[in-house]
Amino acid sequence: MNRLTLFALFLLYFAPFCNGENRTLLIPQSSLMDVSLPLAEDDEMKVIDQLIVATTTQLETQKQLRVTMLQFKKQREEFVQGNQTKAHAGRMVRTARQIYEMVTANHLEHLFAKDYLDELTFFSSIAGKTAVTRP
Repeated sequence: MNRLTLFALFLLYFAPFCNGENRTLLIPQSSLMDVSLPLAEDDEMKVIDQLIVATTTQLETQKQLRVTMLQFKKQREEFVQGNQTKAHAGRMVRTARQIYEMVTANHLEHLFAKDYLDELTFFSSIAGKTAVTRP
């Protein structure tokens, strides 16, 4: 039962105990001691615990994304400075694909510039056998 239903039942049950003119609600002490219903606070604690776990997971994913983005930036700079070996280029395009997949998997596309996403899409399509399409 939700809280509104419980409150409505509470009012219906205890309405006869209301004092005529003052409309003061008189609640028998015995009903306050009955705790047969589960406390809603337990459910609320479970919800906040789940929220904390989800937020922590998102934060860790975002931290990993940042590390990978820094790695890609460094690889790209090295490539421009002359390290254009096949091995280095392969690492760079795989890193770009990893970033792109993390961004799309976590629905973060709206946070990044179109040029950056286009660059990731270009390099990602080189890294994989299947072309990556931008939404």
